[in-house]
Amino acid sequence: MKSRIGTALSILSVAGICFFTLRAGGTEMTHGWSYALTSGDAALAELLANIILFIPLGISLTLAGVRPFGVVAIGALLSFCVEFWQQWIPGRDPSVGDVVCNTIGTALGVLLVVAAATWLWAPPRRSVWQARLTALIAVLVWYGTGVMLRQDFPPEPYRIVKNPSIPFFGYWEAQVLKVTKGVGTLEVVATTPSYLPGRTTPLIAILAADDERVVLLSVDGPDLTLRYDMPALHWTLEQPDLRLRDAMQPIAPHDTFTAATSHDATNICLRVNTTTRCNLGYTIGDGWKLVYYPEGRPPWQLALVNTLWMVGCVIGVGFWGARGAAAAKGGEGRRDEAAATGIVGLLSIGLVIAALLMVPLMTGLKPTPIYEWIGALGGLAVGQRLGSRSYSPDRAS
Repeated sequence: MKSRIGTALSILSVAGICFFTLRAGGTEMTHGWSYALTSGDAALAELLANIILFIPLGISLTLAGVRPFGVVAIGALLSFCVEFWQQWIPGRDPSVGDVVCNTIGTALGVLLVVAAATWLWAPPRRSVWQARLTALIAVLVWYGTGVMLRQDFPPEPYRIVKNPSIPFFGYWEAQVLKVTKGVGTLEVVATTPSYLPGRTTPLIAILAADDERVVLLSVDGPDLTLRYDMPALHWTLEQPDLRLRDAMQPIAPHDTFTAATSHDATNICLRVNTTTRCNLGYTIGDGWKLVYYPEGRPPWQLALVNTLWMVGCVIGVGFWGARGAAAAKGGEGRRDEAAATGIVGLLSIGLVIAALLMVPLMTGLKPTPIYEWIGALGGLAVGQRLGSRSYSPDRAS
C-alpha cells in the first residue's frame, strides 16, 4: 500500500516539476549554460525554490521503495534533463547551479523519510519540545515576513525615469506626459499605445543615486501594480507586488489616463482615473511569495495558497503538542510531569494564536485576514487530530 502511494506521489511530483520548469518565462532565448550556483536579483529565492521543488520527489520515491542512492541519482538525472530542455524554452536559463540545488532537495526528501522515526514519531517529552520549537519557528517566519516586506527607502536624492528598461521586466511604449511627485504621492499622466502589456511593465521608476529601485509603478495587462524598496530586495528574495486589479481595462488604445499612488505610515493607495483602492498591503500569510511569486494570479488562488501556507506553518505544533497531551492523558510517568507535558503543549498553541494577533502590529503588516485565521486554526486542529491518533505507548517507547 505504501509503495503504491509513493508511486502515485512520485508521478505527481514529476508532473509538478515539469509544470514549473518547462514553461516559457519570457520571450528571449538563452544561449549557453550558467555555471554559478545562483545569480540575479532574486538569487536566494531561486536557490530556495530549486531545493524545495525537488523535496517531494525525494520523499515520494523513497516511499515507493527506491533505495536512497537511486532516489538521489533519479533526482539529479531529472534535473539535468529539465535544464537541458530549457535551452529551447524562451525566458529559461539552464544552470549547473540548479542541478546542484535540485539534487540537494532530492537528498533532503530522502533524509526526511529515512529519519522519520526520529523526528516524526518523537517520544512525548521530546514531542512537547518540538511543538514549542515549531511554534517559535512559525512566529519567526511570520515576523521575518513583516520585516522583509516593510518600506525601506534609501536616502535622497531620487531621479524619475519614464518608460524604464529594466531586466526581467517588459517595455511598454506608453507616452508619459506628466509626472507629479509629492510627499508620499506620485501621479503619472500617460497615453496608452495600441495594446496593454502582457507582463509587468514599468510605466515610471524612481531610482536612488546608485540606480537602486525605490518605486516602480507598472502596468500588467489590465492591472496597475506597485513595487517599492524593501529588505527582501537586498536579501535577493522575490518581491510580491501590490495591485489595483482591472483598473486599466476601461482604458482604450490611445486614451490618456492618470495613474497614481499614495502612502503614509499605515496605508497604501493605488488609483487609475477615478478607480481607487486603499488599504493595500501584505499579511503574515504572504511569506511564501518571498520564495516564489506567480504574478497575475487571481486573488482566490493567492488566498488559497496563503491559507495552505498557514496550515503548513502550524500543523507540526498541533501534531507534536497532541502527542505530548496524549501521554499526559494516559498518565505516562509521574502525574506532575505528565500534566506539565500537556500544559507546555497548550502554551505552544497559545504562542501561535498570540502571534497571529501581535506580529502584524509589531511589523506593520495588515491584520491577519479571516482565511489565514482559518488556515492557522485548521492546521492546529488537523495536527492535533493526527498527533492524538498516532500516539501509542508502545510506539513512543
